[in-house]
Amino acid sequence: MDRLERRHDLSAWDLVPVLLATLVMVSVPARGQDAPTKIRRVDLVHMTHTDIGFTDHPAVTRELQKRYLDVAIDAVLADDHDQRGSQFCWTAEATLTVDDWWRAAGPDRREAFLKALGTGRLEIAALAMNQTPLFNAAQWEVMLRWLPETIWEQAQPQVGIQNDVNGLPRAGAVALLDRNVPFLWMGINATNGGPPLRQPSAFWWKMPDGRRLFVWLGEHYARGYYYFHPNSWRRGPVPEATDTRYRPPRPDDFFRADEASVRAAHAHLLGRLGALEAGAYDYPALILSITNEWRMDNDPPFPPLADFVATWNRLRLTPELRLTTASRALEDLRAEIGDRIPEHHGEWPDWWANGSASGPREIAASRKAKRLTAAALSPTWGSADAPTRSAADEIYRSLCLFDEHTWGAADSVGLPHAIETWGQYNEKARCAYHALGMAKLLLAGRARSAVYPGPPGLYVVNTAPAPWCGWVTMPSTCLREPAHSVVDAVTNAVTPLESIDGYAQFSRPSGPEQVTDQNRAETFADKVPGREVRFWVNTLESHAMRRYTLSAENAPEAPPAAAMPTIATDDAGWPVRAAWAGMERPLLDGQAGEVVHVALEGFAARWNASGIRRDPNRREQAMKVSAAEPAGKTAVEQNAHTTVFTQPLEHPRLLWGSRRLELFHDIPRARITVRFDRTSSQRPEWFFIGFALPCDGVAPVTACGGMPFQPPADQIPNTCGDYFGIDGWIAYPTPKGTHLWTSRDAPLVRFGEPRLQWSVARTPQATDRIYAMVFDNTWFTNFVADSHGVFEFQFDLAWSPEAEKPDRCAAWAESLASEPQVVLHPDLEPDPIYMERLHGHWRGTYPSSVKRRIYDAKHLIAGRVGPGLTDGRGR
Repeated sequence: MDRLERRHDLSAWDLVPVLLATLVMVSVPARGQDAPTKIRRVDLVHMTHTDIGFTDHPAVTRELQKRYLDVAIDAVLADDHDQRGSQFCWTAEATLTVDDWWRAAGPDRREAFLKALGTGRLEIAALAMNQTPLFNAAQWEVMLRWLPETIWEQAQPQVGIQNDVNGLPRAGAVALLDRNVPFLWMGINATNGGPPLRQPSAFWWKMPDGRRLFVWLGEHYARGYYYFHPNSWRRGPVPEATDTRYRPPRPDDFFRADEASVRAAHAHLLGRLGALEAGAYDYPALILSITNEWRMDNDPPFPPLADFVATWNRLRLTPELRLTTASRALEDLRAEIGDRIPEHHGEWPDWWANGSASGPREIAASRKAKRLTAAALSPTWGSADAPTRSAADEIYRSLCLFDEHTWGAADSVGLPHAIETWGQYNEKARCAYHALGMAKLLLAGRARSAVYPGPPGLYVVNTAPAPWCGWVTMPSTCLREPAHSVVDAVTNAVTPLESIDGYAQFSRPSGPEQVTDQNRAETFADKVPGREVRFWVNTLESHAMRRYTLSAENAPEAPPAAAMPTIATDDAGWPVRAAWAGMERPLLDGQAGEVVHVALEGFAARWNASGIRRDPNRREQAMKVSAAEPAGKTAVEQNAHTTVFTQPLEHPRLLWGSRRLELFHDIPRARITVRFDRTSSQRPEWFFIGFALPCDGVAPVTACGGMPFQPPADQIPNTCGDYFGIDGWIAYPTPKGTHLWTSRDAPLVRFGEPRLQWSVARTPQATDRIYAMVFDNTWFTNFVADSHGVFEFQFDLAWSPEAEKPDRCAAWAESLASEPQVVLHPDLEPDPIYMERLHGHWRGTYPSSVKRRIYDAKHLIAGRVGPGLTDGRGR
């Protein structure tokens, strides 16, 4: 059987030579000339696949996509074919392109755009971009409101398009339905993954609330061309658009409109359709995506396609050929087959999600930016005004662009140190770091604007939706007067300030004692006594603010904890069991923070994976698993509130490693921080951080984009069961309590064992074993080949005596990963100009009357210490 026509079996590495997405498309001869008996119409939907990068620098791709829309507008308005179905049509795959274009267009071009839109032959699809499953709920809200609302109302998008990527979070499907978009078009690239059902086909995707999307599981977005042509016109295979040795196609390069060429294309199509029907395709219509053949991705419209279709229809060839838009094709197909296609429900995990782990440092930055933006929008500060919402929207747009599916150049692995490769990832990474910087600025403005009108003091603010407790740590240099304790302004409770070692900026170490083992450069001291201070905060309710005053008096030492966990350690002194009173099962019961390395071995190892997919038994030989070992004694430190275990680690692929486990005394909670320095290597490998939870037999619950699901039971059949993009938490609820696992930095997890199966959704061997996928450079394109240096990953384990619901688990996890905002407010009146122009989050939003907005003590006593705030006791 022709390899391109056979049903994808979800072991796609063997298809790599012919399914390299945007790397190569081989020629495939037509299979026989038997005319189709079922397919009466072929709908051609012309579009370009939008990669924000890959073919060119991201800035270039966005500029070119604007020009492509200009071409499409002119082609729609200039078309003079009088037969409907032969007129030029264009479907804009991404609203990002349309928004970029609209912002840059003048009045005349905007008028032309609206006129073309009014013809019905220019269509705007609903999704802003093709994305990974790492969006949170706020990003999905932004994703479906990317366009100005006036443009959305005029365009009335009816279809969301997700090309290339192998899945779509259910949160995305719900977001489409919330915007009254009834269709989803999936043009999956089966390389390194595959579709859940036969391509092409359709099914209903049912949501938990009963609503349904009509899903067209189309073939690869570029395949339409090959239904009419036996050979690829493209050369390269992926030249940059600026490479003048290559050119975009011209009329008569392909889809020629003369009778002989059209009849030859007709004969080729008949063979293709006959083969398709022989493979059990029985719909009366076939929808084909047509892209250009310059590079295939990020390519312009091809207006001569309309002339080709006009000749076809003039010759009255069958089946009918119709040039149309995505939604019109799907509306007609739904009417024809909607009552006989299957219905599926559940999450749709993405096979391509693992590539995101090739940039763990940038992933961590993006996750932090999301937390800080949520903190800035917290009702803790009062309602967000329009400038605040606008600033947050811009941050989320940057984060959406970071979480978009394109992570690098076509040669990102083949030529990892080429200037073009570095340039593309620099722009990609900028989306995360820019968002992080602006989120910090927005949050600081919100915090200062809320705190400075109040009484002086040191404010600790919990912006999370669940209670928080733990250490508040500050640089000692932020304290301008001697201070040894803090005093709660409401209860007068005194808490000692503890002095701890820390990093000293621009400070030459006086000796080896001021340098940690991880500071190999020894340039600046990072173990200087008294560089940081900390104090313990007991339960601070959600969205609450607590005010302290600084005191030079020494506070009495905190009393020992009333209850302590029982702890068991292994031979190296690392805890393997920890339990608190009242727990039926311990919080820890096995490894916590186990660093596991998996190497893909052999010559040209990335390609050897094809053999593993065909024969899973070869995994043992091709995938070598090894764990980091203790490199010394486990150090144990105990204070009044926690016990801390620190263990150095060693592994041949690491310059150094360490893990730190902090067990809370009063509550069932553990925080695990893993740090390691990955040495440079372009060889394919994975790093996992493993956890054994005492939850055997308990079905895990997690969420993606704010939508809960149970892997693997609550998934569309035949979707990825190897790893999952999640919001950062996994819960194990039972009537006798809930175990919660959270990740601050690593949103990709798998269950059972670290060695991948490359399998469809199935019951994992052990759902109580979680492996956070913190590094993966095994892709052969489009992702980072060699992220190296120091990485840090933080996790929390916690337990509740209740059977917690998903929304509670999400809030709980957000609180565990968050840090309170700390604001020092001196006993000096703030400058009203500063308040208005500097702290009003840079947009002059703070009222000029701020001088009069000073809260007196009675508001504090009543618990009112800011707009909409309560004291630490939740009042």
